[in-house]
Amino acid sequence: MPEPKIRFFLHSVAAATGHRVIYLSVGVGEKRPVRQATGYAAHPAYFSPVAPHLRKGADGYRTINEKLDELRLAVAKACRRLEDAGQLSNAALAPLLKAAVVALAGRPAKVVPEAPAAPSALPLAQQPMRAVLAAWQADNGAHLAQAYLDRSKQYVDWMERFDPHVTPAAVDEQWAKRYTSFLVRDTPLFNNTIHQHINMLRNLVAHAGLPTKFIKNGYAHEAKKCYLTWEEVQRLHAWQPPANQPSLARQKDVFVARCLCGLRYSDTVALLRPHIKAGAQVNHIALDQQKTRAAVQIPIVALLQEILDKYHDWPTGQALPVISRQQTGNLIKQMLREAGIDAPFVRVRYKGTVKHETILPKWQAASTHTARHTYGALLAKMKVDPLTMRDLLGHGNLSSTMTYVHLESEATERTVLDGFRKLGAAPADDAHTP
Repeated sequence: MPEPKIRFFLHSVAAATGHRVIYLSVGVGEKRPVRQATGYAAHPAYFSPVAPHLRKGADGYRTINEKLDELRLAVAKACRRLEDAGQLSNAALAPLLKAAVVALAGRPAKVVPEAPAAPSALPLAQQPMRAVLAAWQADNGAHLAQAYLDRSKQYVDWMERFDPHVTPAAVDEQWAKRYTSFLVRDTPLFNNTIHQHINMLRNLVAHAGLPTKFIKNGYAHEAKKCYLTWEEVQRLHAWQPPANQPSLARQKDVFVARCLCGLRYSDTVALLRPHIKAGAQVNHIALDQQKTRAAVQIPIVALLQEILDKYHDWPTGQALPVISRQQTGNLIKQMLREAGIDAPFVRVRYKGTVKHETILPKWQAASTHTARHTYGALLAKMKVDPLTMRDLLGHGNLSSTMTYVHLESEATERTVLDGFRKLGAAPADDAHTP
């Protein structure tokens, strides 16, 4: 039997405000799909048939997107249960859709599962995935960042949504394939995030002492880097925020400074005045990076020194006035937009084998990591050799550095153009004479 086709669409009839009811459609191989009103409505300008279905700006878009995602998961589980029982049909599915919508509208608040209170007598391979995660976190806490350890809980959340009673021992090749299909079909996740989920599944199964060769993971996708050109960095530096927004001016300085030294956000937070070392010709930043533990020594160019001098007496002792990551991300978009940095940026993401391409103004695609990407792109533009780039960026391996080297395409373009000119100027070898 073919896989159920689950999708959301807008009803053809619009209210006076232009809003239309969001319907759920489930096709199970019969002539017509089963359709059910979800109880939510959206304006067509803010609706997308691809998750997340409501775009930012729609009223209650976060809540409605969460509800639709949970409804999709509930319906997918219902379809699997019916399929396993050999009863998957429109007639059997219709009442379950209605019940799922009713349950979603009136369900109690989600309860966060508690960690096991005491070690289980069962072998780790037979314990719930959440218990295995707790053991994995405890054993890896010394060499992994706390933020990553905390974020790893979300991976088990999705595993339990798919199979609430899963244990490492229950994970075989068939289970892994079905879980991967679930992540691709029934969640709003794109391939890069799916890649991380499958990697965590491997980690937990391996931590329980079981083989993992059968867990296939081909979902890594090298996302296009969003970075500023040198002209855009200069334009941003020259832009003056409103006088009544001193915090915006400070964050502009922090962002420009990071474009000139390439520090990650976490390392910028940890950057203290003692990390600024005097040199014979120029000063430099010397610190050990948190993510890779690599020691970096970054020369301080004149513009960067000017910014650092401005905050020489900052009360916290930090070299730069860094604020929270979320606030920083929002302000980066605001100041790039107001500075007119709006060149088109093509964001490409994959969900399974389906390509999703979106054209955004650069300010909208920018994030806290854009400054580091900018530094790497500028080094590539300067033709700095890859080994030196690796040391300046503090990469753990050269392959990470080479992604920046490939951003500099002028030499390649020149080689190709010169080659075509030579072809045009040279006599054709295969010309036929009459």
